[in-house]
Amino acid sequence: MLNTAIIGISGYGNTHYEDLRRRLERAEIRILGATVINQAEEAEKCAFLQSIGCRIFDSHKAMLSALRGQLDLCFIPTGIDLHADMAMDAMRAGANAFIEKPPAAVIQEIHAMEQVEKETSRRVWVGFQISCQEQVRKIRAFCHRPEFGAVKAIRGIGLAPRNESYYHRNQWAGKLRKNGKWILDSPYNNALAHYLHLALLFAAPPERIPEFQDVRAQLFRVNPNLECADNGCILARSTSGIPVFFYASHTPERKNELRIAIDGECGSVEWSFRKTVFRIGTECVVEENTSGVELRDRMLDALFGACRGEDRGFCCDLKLAALHTLVVNAAHDSSPIVEVPRREVEPCTENGEVRWTLRGFDEECVAAWEEGRLLDRKKFPWLEESQWVPLENYRVFHGGMCSHGKECVV
Repeated sequence: MLNTAIIGISGYGNTHYEDLRRRLERAEIRILGATVINQAEEAEKCAFLQSIGCRIFDSHKAMLSALRGQLDLCFIPTGIDLHADMAMDAMRAGANAFIEKPPAAVIQEIHAMEQVEKETSRRVWVGFQISCQEQVRKIRAFCHRPEFGAVKAIRGIGLAPRNESYYHRNQWAGKLRKNGKWILDSPYNNALAHYLHLALLFAAPPERIPEFQDVRAQLFRVNPNLECADNGCILARSTSGIPVFFYASHTPERKNELRIAIDGECGSVEWSFRKTVFRIGTECVVEENTSGVELRDRMLDALFGACRGEDRGFCCDLKLAALHTLVVNAAHDSSPIVEVPRREVEPCTENGEVRWTLRGFDEECVAAWEEGRLLDRKKFPWLEESQWVPLENYRVFHGGMCSHGKECVV
């Protein structure tokens, strides 16, 4: 039976709280501690936790100090800026750590966590739960089979509208930094991070960690109230020459789209949230994707097994999660965050909520996705020319370009 603790039970922390409750009912874990900074608001949850012998703390440092050497695993469903420091605190207190995606805003924080893994012999796993789908393992094997032929391109698209209330849900939504620490909150680094991560994973078979040589991006902002981008096209080229395109938007006109296509010489794969379509020649197989609680439990099975030294399936570790952070950092080095001219955008009201849209974007974005190319600067002349950023020896994000070619001040 594993001894666990959790830092935060509100917001997305509630998902982790419910995960622990399910495993508690199966008598697989004990919950020894919970850090809850808003105990009055979460009185019912706190009462339950105390009823099972869990101690409630108002700071994670106090909890980890009191439970030092007693924990197998600490759940950390907190803000992006807190992941690395809290994971390192947990490992130094003797616990493995499970942090939310993305693992960190900048690559140097991932390297810092990897160093503490070595020092403590503890591990960090990351909540990229969609990568735990059985279909994802099958895709990675399928599209690197000889019968599939060489992979010509991987193309992901996520058109996911977000209204103003989305950006008011916390203190860092849409921000570049919070209290001086990098956040880089954007579609590709938060709401659609799972899918960019998947597209990158598909560049190599399951037994290998994909490697990338360079990145080029087009980042821009439609919503004038944000600091970071709410739209982007990212192109990452693998060391084996596979281009991985990912198009992300929180301001589409109408479309709500989420797909990843893998083009091979002799076959293709199309992944969507609900199903995966495998094709070689005239053969076609369709599978329903694992999702919901079943997917969470699949991830937890693998996570708990890893804590016990058992192989019970795939759970994303820091090395695989780092692919996402590395590419996002390089994208910010490649492109300024261009503010779209006001004449090109307009607010609209849906269900009483305001959100912003970019005229003509849906058509051009889908066309670029289908053709496997960057967005057309003739159609959007306000887009600035971006540069290729090499990834060899890329170990520190220094700030990228915030807007109009100017470097961010760290």
